[in-house]
Amino acid sequence: MKSSNSRIDPWPNLSLAYSGGNLPQSLLVVGPTPQGEPAIAWCQILLCEARGESNCLCRSCQKPLEDHPDLAILSPSPHTIKIDDVRSVLQSLGYRPLWASTRVVWIQEADKLGVDAANLLLKVLEEPAPFVHFVLTTEYPDRVLATIRSRCQKIHLPETDRSRRELGPDWMLARPLLPEHIVDAVWYVEEAFRRTHQTTWLVLWENLLQAHQALATNANQEVWRERIRQWWRLS
Repeated sequence: MKSSNSRIDPWPNLSLAYSGGNLPQSLLVVGPTPQGEPAIAWCQILLCEARGESNCLCRSCQKPLEDHPDLAILSPSPHTIKIDDVRSVLQSLGYRPLWASTRVVWIQEADKLGVDAANLLLKVLEEPAPFVHFVLTTEYPDRVLATIRSRCQKIHLPETDRSRRELGPDWMLARPLLPEHIVDAVWYVEEAFRRTHQTTWLVLWENLLQAHQALATNANQEVWRERIRQWWRLS
């Protein structure tokens, strides 16, 4: 079990994945754009020569991420990620890392992978080299090839509006109970975790994500209201 890492403290789901001690080889970060900051933090941890320690001064952590020799970034140019670009990056993965213990491929806007490019990537995701990690980011996971999604650990980063009102003591009693109420609660829980670093807040954060997704698809509000009440009581 790893301790928390200050670089990813603002994103409890990433912190939970990190603290589990088993960094996924293929990670799909789902959330509203821009997604650069959490993906940058995750790439920095993977490339850190001190195994992801906070406030590290190793050469990998001091180097601008875009210039790191063990990082490849794929992004749309201009509207899709082309198969030739994917092929070029995948061919480079045959070489072992130069600085870090891993090579990292960050695929920005993964929903814009062309069909041929996605299928080529899929072949590598099925059996990646042990020293290779993939970080995919997208705002539209349903547009990412289903077989690619199935081979990635998914991390959802819902948008939180910090200008929203304070979380009231009776927020769970709101009728109707809307996804927006869950966003308020997620903001509250995130701040509580950043103050205390207690893993109970991380568990609650995960549970609230489930509630948000359910309510967004018109699930039974009373069933989810009771679940939330029980989760909150245990936090």
